[in-house]
Amino acid sequence: MSKKKHTETIDSKLKTAWQVVSRMYNAEAIIHKGTFAMAHFLLNVDSQEGSYASDIAPQLGMESTSLSRIIVSLEEKKLIQRIPDKEDKRKTKIKLTAKGKVQKELAKNIVRNFNHLVEVKIGKKRIEEFFKTIDDIVALAEERSKLIKS
Repeated sequence: MSKKKHTETIDSKLKTAWQVVSRMYNAEAIIHKGTFAMAHFLLNVDSQEGSYASDIAPQLGMESTSLSRIIVSLEEKKLIQRIPDKEDKRKTKIKLTAKGKVQKELAKNIVRNFNHLVEVKIGKKRIEEFFKTIDDIVALAEERSKLIKS
């Protein structure tokens, strides 16, 4: 009996690719006693000035409850510290500790190494084409989203 072949879509390819890449990064993070989400958070904190949690959340595409859990975990690991805003007590600035800065650099290097590997295996020209294609897909999706909402 022949099995019906699944139709490939842009959506399924993007989702599958992201799942595989994020699993790879998560496996690497586990070696360093963290998670991919924690590393992603650290990468989005300004190393010098710190960042407001409310500014980081949209960059990560995370719900506030998930973000709170990550912040608590990072605090427990002494990678960040929360500093209440002097003028607006509702806002909290997240600053990296010395240990947090080291972990952020480690995460950066892991990302750079993977990107370098991809560049070596696939080539700069194909990566540039891929980025342009992804940018076009994002623009089309945003355009369509605006039409749906109006």
